[in-house]
Amino acid sequence: MRTLRLAVLVVLAVFAGALIWKSLPARTTAVEGPDPVAELIPAEIGGITQWLLIRGADREAPILLWLHGGPGSAQMPVHSVTAELERDFVVVHWDQRGAGKSNPPGFEPASMTLEQYLSDAREVTRLLRERVGDQPLIVLGHSWGTMLGARLVARWPDDYAGYIGVGQQVNTLSGAALALDWLRDVAPDDELVAMAPEDFRDHAHYVRLMQSVESHGGGMNISLASMLPRALVAPEYRLPDYPRWLDGANRGSGPMWPNYLRRDLIVEVPRMPVPMLLISGAQDMNTPVALVQEWFDVVEAPQGKRMVVLDGSGHAPFLTETPRFEETVRGFGTALVGAETEIW
Repeated sequence: MRTLRLAVLVVLAVFAGALIWKSLPARTTAVEGPDPVAELIPAEIGGITQWLLIRGADREAPILLWLHGGPGSAQMPVHSVTAELERDFVVVHWDQRGAGKSNPPGFEPASMTLEQYLSDAREVTRLLRERVGDQPLIVLGHSWGTMLGARLVARWPDDYAGYIGVGQQVNTLSGAALALDWLRDVAPDDELVAMAPEDFRDHAHYVRLMQSVESHGGGMNISLASMLPRALVAPEYRLPDYPRWLDGANRGSGPMWPNYLRRDLIVEVPRMPVPMLLISGAQDMNTPVALVQEWFDVVEAPQGKRMVVLDGSGHAPFLTETPRFEETVRGFGTALVGAETEIW
């Protein structure tokens, strides 16, 4: 009985300590390096407070602006997964409007439009120039972040040195059609296989399709539960930030759904004027590789383009094949900085 009481007291003490620690002001740990930068900053962007995490071993290294997916799936609380990139880049994780620390009480989802996000990204770019420097700035987008990032870089190429698309979004309905064909092969008894691609214009149906794709191995291929321990110890997030993080992630693309359905990257971005790298997971049926390949094949890229497919990954190769992902991104940055013209 005494041992049991002691165990309960230890658990309660640990729990209380964790609560106290997560109630402390948000901060980020130091980075070791020749001229390091490690900053967690709020900034007034697009009329609301949005948060940025800026980390790197050398303040003069190329900037890697990471545009997370969702929209609403902030990457900041699990940024440590790819911490090795901080040796070669000044890595910037930006909690976009409606995501994580930038999802305040009373947030208005109606403000979630592509043009607003583009405007926000332009403000972030200017802030980074003022706060970090004028070195090459590479945009890395994941999922929704590729919808934003590809258009951002193509529209304002003079401000960006390169573009990396991870799980590149091309055309939502075309992707849904490919995912449905795949589902018919791997799960012929799934109730969704009787539906037609056009049925997934309905957002609720589309969400169900993506959930089914995930459950059969064509999605992220890594569970939220496995990432929670890392997220919960992130010093950048305080207790109130976690409900905001989950709320933004659960909101997802709903407020932007009509805009999603109108978007076609093949039509809108026929030319990528900066060096481009696309990274896909071979098992990804959220943004199917075949559709990414279709855009890659036709997009004009006068400064070079490359596509890498990671065989052991789905929609989040930076989580499932982290060392190879980091090596691929590092190689792109090295080639870009050292090249005078084309990098491939």
